[in-house]
Amino acid sequence: MSDRLRNLLLIFLFIIVTIFTAFHEGYLSLISLPFWLAVIGGFLISAWLAWTISTKRLLSLILGIFIIEYIKETIGVRSGMWKYHGVNELYIFGVWAWVLGGLTAYTLSIKIVIRQIQRLQLSLPRWVNPIILTVISLLIPLTLGDYWSGAGMLFWLLYTALFIAGIYSSLRMDFPVFAGIIITAWIVGNPSEYIGSVASNVWTFTYNPGYPPFFLLVGCWPLEILAQYSLSALLADEPLNQIGGKS
Repeated sequence: MSDRLRNLLLIFLFIIVTIFTAFHEGYLSLISLPFWLAVIGGFLISAWLAWTISTKRLLSLILGIFIIEYIKETIGVRSGMWKYHGVNELYIFGVWAWVLGGLTAYTLSIKIVIRQIQRLQLSLPRWVNPIILTVISLLIPLTLGDYWSGAGMLFWLLYTALFIAGIYSSLRMDFPVFAGIIITAWIVGNPSEYIGSVASNVWTFTYNPGYPPFFLLVGCWPLEILAQYSLSALLADEPLNQIGGKS
């Protein structure tokens, strides 16, 4: 069986698990048309990715994203920073939705954003990458606002770990790859959080019912997407600069 066929079967299984989890946890009635369109678009983009990626990398992405997002969602829910509205406030569907978001971000970064930056010949030395990442990370504590009360030790441990891992990874990436990942995180993060929280009420943010919080969109998303990209490369034993099957 070829990698393409294995990958498409894996994406099909991922679709089934995600939809079943939404049903089991009571989210189907909450999902709005924009959310469904985003989900369908995400699955189509994931199928596009499956056509050009190794099975090892795809599995590594799904596993890595699930682990990172499960930890983040658990911390956010238990600290009261956000709340899910399914049966008994279960949130595994939310984690699977973020796996879809992570796969979408990965695909758009390697197939479009990074390549556009390369075509524009926008480049800086690698040592600039950790400086940019540090500035982005500092936006988290500077813009937390009312969420400070919920940002306990586990929250800070998670994002400190993602920051340290991000610094290490960014030093091993060419600037177009690093910048492409960060930009894609912002592009995907904003509509994803808005559609899930405001347009569908699948989850809500404690102090931001009308729009997702700034610290999450601008600071947390880039750290998470960068970590997902890097962890999947590590697990699949592929270079951090490898995009579209080429180093």
